[in-house]
Amino acid sequence: MAKPKNRSPWTVRLSGQDLQKFRLKSQALAFLAENGHPEPDKLPRGALKQLETAFEVQVIRKDKEGNVVRRSETFDTYLEAEKYAAKQDADLERILQDQGGFEVGYETITVKEVLEKFHAEHYKGMASFKEVGFRIPYLVGWLGGSRKFRELNKKDFEKLQAKLAAEKYSASSQRNFFTVLTSLYKHAARKWHYPVGNPASDMDLPKPANYIERDFKGDERNRLFKSLQAHSPWLIPIVETSLELTFRRGELVQGAKNKKTGEQSGGLMWENIDWELGLLTLEREKNDASKPVSESLGRTVPLTPRLREVLRPLYDSSTTKTGLVFQGTINSVTTSFSNACKLAEPPIKKLTFHSLRKISTKATSKRVNNAMELRRLTGHKNVEVLDKRYYGVQVEELAALLLASSGSVKHRGLAALTKVLGLEDAKKFLKEVQETKNLDDLFK
Repeated sequence: MAKPKNRSPWTVRLSGQDLQKFRLKSQALAFLAENGHPEPDKLPRGALKQLETAFEVQVIRKDKEGNVVRRSETFDTYLEAEKYAAKQDADLERILQDQGGFEVGYETITVKEVLEKFHAEHYKGMASFKEVGFRIPYLVGWLGGSRKFRELNKKDFEKLQAKLAAEKYSASSQRNFFTVLTSLYKHAARKWHYPVGNPASDMDLPKPANYIERDFKGDERNRLFKSLQAHSPWLIPIVETSLELTFRRGELVQGAKNKKTGEQSGGLMWENIDWELGLLTLEREKNDASKPVSESLGRTVPLTPRLREVLRPLYDSSTTKTGLVFQGTINSVTTSFSNACKLAEPPIKKLTFHSLRKISTKATSKRVNNAMELRRLTGHKNVEVLDKRYYGVQVEELAALLLASSGSVKHRGLAALTKVLGLEDAKKFLKEVQETKNLDDLFK
């Protein structure tokens, strides 16, 4: 084991003079020589002394391929330095046993360098590249960009989690930051062969309340479209398209321009709509990066009658019939939609553009048989969550379904309506029927 070396300052005490302190022994001896004591072995007793305030440890190991690792640190006490030396010796021995050698880059790379390298490599070409790029500087600042990556430990991530909670970051935001960190460690071990575990994993993170489903309440839909017509009429076909078949913002409009390159990505293109076959194709979608090799990228969905009604007039008025269907960006859509909700009379609260996807997915689930089929239309990643969230029967709907056991036409009809339409739409349907004077007209 490497022995700590005393790197403390030297002091000189001569009769009739103030105590002098020097960083190096050579400097102290030069001072003594200038003051009549040129021979180091004949100095007055107590004239030259080294303090015990700084002990340096240098641990040097070499693997079979000649890769040399140096770890050094300075401590206030000899005991601390000795403990550090023992710990580093054990750690380097473990790396040699587990890895068979050293990755020299792992020894010196900083938190800032490793996060930026990981972002550039792992997220390249992913739809989340830009989004994660916004998170990287925050992580660098919180964890200490100049620190060595290998020095990060579980306590650092526990402190980070406490900081995020104290600063009122949502459950989803906290998980997004830690997803980046856990992915970093997986990438570092698999791609760079760094000798790391995953100290950012297994954190007791809060669970986001994604199970809460938003739907239009009362006359919110009418109020929303009235406000859009008054303040952002260009947004109406985008909203209608999303509501018809669960499209995300980035699938309909482009993202913001890259400040460095000026490039933009995303957005629905006229070239990807086949009017004859009745198909609409998205070349890319959010979950492409996680798809297996056997699954094609993007997704193709039917061009429903309602989609034709919304999109065909736009196509007919287009002079080129090529390029983007909708002009605008994710940011402009988000801002304009939020403003429309605020300016509605009365204002609509807690409704976002992403809420439209949830509303549409719930409505679409009434028209398809199972989560697997629904996933082909919506592009959701997790089939199980989709099944639980959109095919879970509400208590009121369950009560209506149980009425079927009575055997009466009335109860069987209520059960069938509720199963197909859902409780709210079933009530609306019955109200329309009630207001119809001639029932035979319903079947024409």
